[in-house]
Amino acid sequence: MTHSSPTPTHAPRRRGRFGTAGLRSLAGLLLAVASILMAGAQPAAAHPPSGSVHVWASDVRVRTCQSTSCSLATTERLTNVRVQAYCQMDGGAAGRVTDGPYTNTYWVQIITPGRTLGWISAVYASGGSNNSPVPGAPVDHPGDATVDCEFI
Repeated sequence: MTHSSPTPTHAPRRRGRFGTAGLRSLAGLLLAVASILMAGAQPAAAHPPSGSVHVWASDVRVRTCQSTSCSLATTERLTNVRVQAYCQMDGGAAGRVTDGPYTNTYWVQIITPGRTLGWISAVYASGGSNNSPVPGAPVDHPGDATVDCEFI
């Protein structure tokens, strides 16, 4: 009687929990996250600038939120300059700024020439009427998700 040993069957070799393709994907994700973290000190806006506004006044201060009681976003002061605008929103009575015959409750989210993200009162942006949005930047209305002034 001839005895032959059974042919061994080999299970495919496992390459760890994720497999080769999974490790490549994970490595790519980690590289992307590291690049983002190293890229900037400046917060990003929810969307790219979609317009611009002209600041007509002198020494306009840029704030961290929509009120003169908010801290300054930068020591940079804007004078007769066009800046990129992300959006604008109504700050209500707490956000009202009056300068001579001009008054406005709207605030415009901008990026300054020095690349600082912040807010200026719409009273200092050309165009528009008292207590209404100014031309050049989309308006963030409550309940409307198409324009969002929030940071990401």
